[in-house]
Amino acid sequence: MSYRHLFKVLQWGLILFCLCFAMVGGTVAERLLELLQCQPHANPALRSCSWLPNALGLRLTPFLSAGGISDYPFVLLHNFWALIALWVLALVATHRAARHAASAAAMPGRSQARRARVNGADIARWASRAAFWTLLLGLIGFCVAFGTPILGNRMALEVLGALGCSPGSFDPFSSPCMSAPGFWTHRLALYVIPLAGPLLAPVWLVMAFWDVLLAWALLTVAAYFLQTHLATRAPQP
Repeated sequence: MSYRHLFKVLQWGLILFCLCFAMVGGTVAERLLELLQCQPHANPALRSCSWLPNALGLRLTPFLSAGGISDYPFVLLHNFWALIALWVLALVATHRAARHAASAAAMPGRSQARRARVNGADIARWASRAAFWTLLLGLIGFCVAFGTPILGNRMALEVLGALGCSPGSFDPFSSPCMSAPGFWTHRLALYVIPLAGPLLAPVWLVMAFWDVLLAWALLTVAAYFLQTHLATRAPQP
């Protein structure tokens, strides 16, 4: 499948996905929950789904209590905003790849000469550059998501909900899952503290994820120096 056809598939897939859930989201959610054949629940003791079906089921359940077509678009954006964002990024990347492929096809002599000169050093440079930008953009996105007041609290609740943990509103630590071992639970506990949790997200980001941020920053710096070093060794045309 060419990039152009893949772009069309992704484009129409996103359009159909949004239209289905925005117009008949309740019916679609009901059919999908029947296909899952399990009962999703935020409390691990009350659910009968494995991790992935439970996370999907929790996103579909709000459609059943929505007030019709006037509420479906808002429920769609609230529950599937991350999937839609990734879908749009895939569309942009595929569109750019299709344009590059069309440009290369328009200049066969130049593209063949360029392919003839491609070697392991070129691949290493491209890989190091891609790794640097992936790490940098990921670090920025992580800091924005968990370091922005209010947004950090919402992200923490989304992650905990995906893990099957639903902390209480007034006493979050009364939920048994908040004391469970794991990577996320003890780090995100600060974000669900009443009043202070949503407002002090930048502080919680540093306190809870300082080791992750440090390792991430070191990897980003290492990738930057690696791609700079490889770029200086590239032969001049």
